[in-house]
Formats: sequence, C-alpha cells, structure tokens
Amino acid sequence: MARSANNVLTRNYSGKVAGQYSLRMRGDQSIIAGLPKARKEKSNSEKVMAVKRKFALAIIYGKKAIANPELKAAYQAIAKKNQTAFNAAVLDALKGPELADLRTDGYSGAAGHSLIVQATDNFRVTKVSFGLFTLDGSLLEEGDAVMDENGFDWIYTTQSEIPSPTGTIIRVTAEDLPKNRTQLEAVI
Repeated sequence: MARSANNVLTRNYSGKVAGQYSLRMRGDQSIIAGLPKARKEKSNSEKVMAVKRKFALAIIYGKKAIANPELKAAYQAIAKKNQTAFNAAVLDALKGPELADLRTDGYSGAAGHSLIVQATDNFRVTKVSFGLFTLDGSLLEEGDAVMDENGFDWIYTTQSEIPSPTGTIIRVTAEDLPKNRTQLEAVI
C-alpha cells in the first residue's frame, strides 16, 4: 500500500483503477492499495452474528455521537492522526470500560468505610456503582461511586452496617458513554 500527501495526480481521487488497485483518501493522504480479495465462505455462527450486531450498534452510536457538536468535538480531540471523530466514537462503542484493583482494605462491615476501584475507558467512564450481596445473592446495599481527583479511582462509601462481612460479595459495575458495562466481582 502506497501513501502520499498533496500528490497532484492522486489528490481527491477514489475508486477502482483498471481492476488492479484502488485509490482512496484518508485525511490529507492519498492511498493506493491492491483490491480486497473476495471471501470464500460467510459464516453465520452465533459468535459471528454477535460481532456483526455489536459493530452495527457501534456504527449507529458513532452517527448519533457526531450529530451532537459538543460530543463530536470531544471525540475529535482524542482521535489519532488521520482518524475522524466518527472513527473514535465507533471505537469507544466497541470497547467497554476496564475495572481493576478493587481495594477493600480493612473493611469490617462498618458504615462509612471506603471501597475503591480503578475504572478506565478509551474515552470516558460515566458511572461506577457498587453492590454488596450475601453469598445467597440477597442485596445488602448498593449505590454509586464518586470519581477521585486522580481521574481513575472511584470511591464508594458504605451506607449500612453489615454485622458479619465475611463472605460478602462486592460487585462493581462500570459504564461508559455508549452504555457499555463491565463488572468486577470479589468476595471478602
């Protein structure tokens, strides 16, 4: 694949040439590439269909995101070289937030204790919530966490007293702008 910028011969051209190669523009670059090869078989397995559906939803999200001028500007600000705001929005929709490093240090079941988790995303984490459950799945308490000043730690302050916290299941859910959700679970 050949690339050039400001080439008088290929600037603003796109399409197939002589059935041998194609021309296209990406940002300010002209790209000459071989023609794509036709696929032999199309698979319609559940896994393939799920990927196609996720990609179709990401395209819909990308179109809606760039229709909002403020959101388009925010996505354009994180876009890489020769990437559009639409591309960045689609990538955000395809990739959910990541949760790591759940810290329950010294949690004794007392109300007012801080539980901390790291939540990151390729664009923006919008919400992190905590749920505390018994081993049989009964909800003890739940609520939203608050982002720390560092931008990646989210802090949840327990609301109620849990007399016997051993075996308590802590379930953390993070959500990003396209509503992708990721969960992390730990047992005390």
